[in-house]
Amino acid sequence: MVCLAPLLLWFMLALAGAPSAQQEGTVTLEVRVTSSGLGAAWIDRGVTDGVAKGDPVLFRPREGGVYQGTVIEVQERASRVSLQDPAFVPAPGTRAEIQLPRGRVATPPRPRKRSPPKREPVPEPEAPVTWQHRDDDWAPGQPLLAKVRPLRPEQRPRSFEGRTYAILDYASSSEDDRTDGFYRLGSSALFDNVFGHGDQLLVDVELNYRNVDVPDLDDEDGTELRVDRLSYGRGGNRFDQARWEFGRFLQSGLPEFGVLDGVEWNRRLPNGNRVGLSVGYMPEPDKDFETGSDFQIAGNWRWVQDETEELSAAVGYQKTFHNGNADRDLVVTSLERLPREGWTWLGRFWVDLYTSGDDAKGSGLGLTQAYVSTGRRWRSGSSLDVVYTHLEFPEIDRHEFLPVTEDQLDDDHAERLSLRNALQLTDETRVLTGVGGWVDEDDEGGDAEIGISLDGFPGERGTLDLVAFATQGRFTRTVGGRAGIGQRDETGFWGLDYEFGGHRLIGFSSANDDLPQHKVRLHKDWFDLWRWSVSARLEGVLYDDEHAVLVGFYIERSY
Repeated sequence: MVCLAPLLLWFMLALAGAPSAQQEGTVTLEVRVTSSGLGAAWIDRGVTDGVAKGDPVLFRPREGGVYQGTVIEVQERASRVSLQDPAFVPAPGTRAEIQLPRGRVATPPRPRKRSPPKREPVPEPEAPVTWQHRDDDWAPGQPLLAKVRPLRPEQRPRSFEGRTYAILDYASSSEDDRTDGFYRLGSSALFDNVFGHGDQLLVDVELNYRNVDVPDLDDEDGTELRVDRLSYGRGGNRFDQARWEFGRFLQSGLPEFGVLDGVEWNRRLPNGNRVGLSVGYMPEPDKDFETGSDFQIAGNWRWVQDETEELSAAVGYQKTFHNGNADRDLVVTSLERLPREGWTWLGRFWVDLYTSGDDAKGSGLGLTQAYVSTGRRWRSGSSLDVVYTHLEFPEIDRHEFLPVTEDQLDDDHAERLSLRNALQLTDETRVLTGVGGWVDEDDEGGDAEIGISLDGFPGERGTLDLVAFATQGRFTRTVGGRAGIGQRDETGFWGLDYEFGGHRLIGFSSANDDLPQHKVRLHKDWFDLWRWSVSARLEGVLYDDEHAVLVGFYIERSY
């Protein structure tokens, strides 16, 4: 059963710290992760796109969920994001979004200072200039653009924007002579005003090839064309507050309801709140994305405090049917406060409504999944983050997971609470600390780390990170450390990371109770290589008498 008191207290605390001033609206900037490591990730947007230091970032990985980060460094065409949850490491290509003030996007970045060219003096005109077109309707006291009519969506010229990318990962392990290659080639595009009605056509496709070679076991070799999005939408602007979208797409009203093959309707109300409905089939969340077995009907409502949408809350209900039979009753609630300064709040709660027919769960409410985080960034550079997660299996007929037993449905769960702090001692020096605890149906334990981050060492553009960590569980205990060194240059960033972990296996004999592990990672990021963003990495793992090697590339071009 769900305990609502902590959630209500958390909601009240968020409202107590809510901003009250009315500010300008925001626009959503979609970004992609190019590389990640040591608690941070690089994204493919920077100053030229309106990104600024301190902007909150929401990551939406392919497997679902929402995670938060904060921009800590901005370059011309790339930005570095600090990750709030240390357990979340976004893979290259992971989608994310940033809410930018509308005024910042409309203002182009300030050009670099250059010496002005020498010019000959311009002679004064012999006669005063006479304007050919007078603004006779304008009266003193009116705004300068009072008589200028806004451009309607259907009057905009047809435009096109998108990105093309390739992701290549190859791994080899000596333990079982296993090799694993996963290669992805994809493209996403937005065609604006495509048929002259202010409409949009959105396409996101990916060609996947995977080859797994395991001696004496079944290998895997196959190619899949995955269509993540193919949709047509109209409306959702100042002239038409209602928006329709048809096709395959991630639901915008409440993304937690997943990808839909169907239709969604959303409407913005005069007070800024939104309501929405959706109906259609849900593709299976696997590599094939097959559809037709799971039908859903959903509705949602979203409240915003003002047009900045820094503080918002949402609730939605989704009813699903598996092969025509009633399956899941899901309620999702969310609360967000994402200002550029002050405390941030992010909460997502998945609550299943069970009936007497659900034998493992029984009648009532079940908190299936929760992600709660709060944190603050100070102007000095210091930060504090608290993250709580909860996860358990829902009792459903839809094929989202491998088959689980009734005992697993009744008992399996995982919960974690972590706290991280960064103390900015000087402009170049930060001290990092973190503690966490976790529990599941079989085990419980905790972890801690402490480290220091130096900017400007070695060299003016260098970085150095040193971290010591320890973990304790019922069956394992680990003590180790990480070291990372990096250097910015004119093309991007390169880094070398090393980690050692001494694992003690509790309950084994002295002959095989110690497992030392070494990890090395070399990576290089080019932010603008002939208009391409490129990230390359080489990783190696040495443990006991075995080793593994991973080679990865991420290549992207936006247009």
